Amino acid sequence: MAYTTFAQVKAVVSTNITDANVTDLITESDAYLDATLDTGTYSAIQLQMLSRIYTAYRCMLRDPNSRSLGGYSENRGVTMRLMKEEFNALAKAFEGGGSFVAHVDEIA
Repeated sequence: MAYTTFAQVKAVVSTNITDANVTDLITESDAYLDATLDTGTYSAIQLQMLSRIYTAYRCMLRDPNSRSLGGYSENRGVTMRLMKEEFNALAKAFEGGGSFVAHVDEIA
């Protein structure tokens, strides 16, 4: 089962990427988390948060016309920097709850 849902990702980013491709990005993001984290030591909500922000970031990388929603700036460069910072801050905060298989310094 995926850590996040299509609807949760679309609540963070508005993109022209097809629904099927966003779903594929969720699958890939979850595989990345599984490869870099000891996911068995993380709660479902922690994995959901990490998957959602990482997938939204990857949507913005793939679609130059995508825009973030919510509390992020509409300036694309600022938005992407904030998403990276949020992912890395969450990963660091959650590290105390589990151990990294590989240390995550930056998401891209």
